[in-house]
Amino acid sequence: MNRPPRIVIIGAAGRLGQALQLRFSRDASVIGLTRSDLDLTAPESIRSALEGLDFDRLILPAAMTAVDPCETDRETAFAINAAAPKLIAEICAAKEAHMTYVSTDFVFDGGKSGAYHEDEVAKPISVYGASKLKGEANVLEADPGHLVVRVSWLYGPGKPAFPEWIVGKACAETEIALPGDKTGSPTSSVDVADWIAALILDSARPPAAGIYHLCNSGSCTWRDWGQACIDLAREAGVPVIAETIAANTLADIPAFLAFLAPRPANSVMSNAKLAAFTGVEPRPWRQALREHFVESGCLDKYRAAPCG
Repeated sequence: MNRPPRIVIIGAAGRLGQALQLRFSRDASVIGLTRSDLDLTAPESIRSALEGLDFDRLILPAAMTAVDPCETDRETAFAINAAAPKLIAEICAAKEAHMTYVSTDFVFDGGKSGAYHEDEVAKPISVYGASKLKGEANVLEADPGHLVVRVSWLYGPGKPAFPEWIVGKACAETEIALPGDKTGSPTSSVDVADWIAALILDSARPPAAGIYHLCNSGSCTWRDWGQACIDLAREAGVPVIAETIAANTLADIPAFLAFLAPRPANSVMSNAKLAAFTGVEPRPWRQALREHFVESGCLDKYRAAPCG
């Protein structure tokens, strides 16, 4: 490929979509599409948006990711997370363009004590997880050369996520409790964008195919993640009033009892396959989180206003 690759990103306004646009604009010609450009519940809208475009790669981070609304609207969840990816994958295959489908750790049931590997059988326990697993199968059925990447506990610049939420709570409340019985790997959207670039942009080899787990190294509970966030915020000069976060169980915490969909207790994923492909071990989640707080500017509003 002599010219820069042409890459379509569907979901360009989302948290990961923004990180992907920023990363890929360095090496490629990027076409960012948002929900105003195509409706993932409408096949004709998808065809109209894509069939006239000339592109070499397509990345699909757009999805119905709200876990509880998926539980109450199965039809829409499967339309967006499974049927739309199938059509997009077929369009890409017809154009001989490579597709990357962004999936989730929620395809696993959480019953394992260790980290999940790509070749393990996925058993989702929620409609969201089931719809994403069906999307994975649809994409790889359309073309085994396509790529599925599973991400977990995603945060990053552009849109607030768990780190910003918990710092806000720590500025307003002296006592906070978070589940100590749910484990995963916090993952930076900036890092995910870099990893996807490594998987599909290397001119010396074809784009990666099949399933890869993309997550920062290490794991923690929700409680530990929250504690790390407020510790880093305090270190950065945010006057938080919550000193520590109590560890409780998911079922014991009133704020979480409204969950409609079950969550996997353990969704830690092995990133060894990614490391073997790229030759680089993903950095620890604490290091990535620290960089997020330092470089994103997300703590500025908390420094500027008194807590409490």
